[in-house]
Amino acid sequence: MTRRKILDAAQQAVLERGFAATSVDRIQDLAEISRGTFFYHFPTKDALARSLIERYAGADRRIVEGFMARAETLARDPLRQVLVFLSLHEELFRGEKGDLPGCLFASYSYEARLFDSRTHALIQESIERWRRVLAAKLEEAVELHPTRVDFDPWSVADLLYGILQGAFVLSRVLDDPGLMIEHTRHARTHVALLFEVEP
Repeated sequence: MTRRKILDAAQQAVLERGFAATSVDRIQDLAEISRGTFFYHFPTKDALARSLIERYAGADRRIVEGFMARAETLARDPLRQVLVFLSLHEELFRGEKGDLPGCLFASYSYEARLFDSRTHALIQESIERWRRVLAAKLEEAVELHPTRVDFDPWSVADLLYGILQGAFVLSRVLDDPGLMIEHTRHARTHVALLFEVEP
C-alpha cells in the first residue's frame, strides 16, 4: 500500500515537472511519508525511476492486449478490429476525469540521459508491442481489402502511435482533453481512408 502511494505520488510529480525536477522531498510531501519510508522502498532515485516505468509499462500492456482482445471479440475482420481498437482508446479518453493524463514514456524520453539501459529497454519493449499488435492487424487487413494507396503497415502503426502520443502533449499544453478524443477519431478516419471503407 505504501509503495503504491509513493509510486502514485512520484508519477504525478514526474508528469507535472519531469523526473530531474522531481525531488524526493516533493514525493514525500505528496505521499505524506517520511524520508526513511521512501528510501526503505526505493534505495535510490534510479530504483524509483525503473519501478515507475515497470508499473506504467504493465498497465500499458494490459490496455493494448485487452483492447485488441475486445476488438477481436466484437469483429472478425482485421480491419474492423483495428478500427474498434482505436475506438476503444477514444472511449478510454472520454472517460478521463479531473487532471489531464500524461504519458510516462514521453516524459522519460525528454530526459533520456537520466535513465539506465534497463529502463530504456522497458520503454522500447512497450512501444514495440503496441506497433507489433497494430501492424500485424494492418498486414492482415491489406491481404483482405483493397487499398486506395500502397502503404507500409508498420509505418502506419508508428503514425497512429505518434498521433495518440501527440494528443497527450497537445491536450496538456492547450488544457483541452477533447483533443485526445478528436485526434483518436482522426486516426481512425485515416485508417479507413487508406482502405475503401467507412470509419
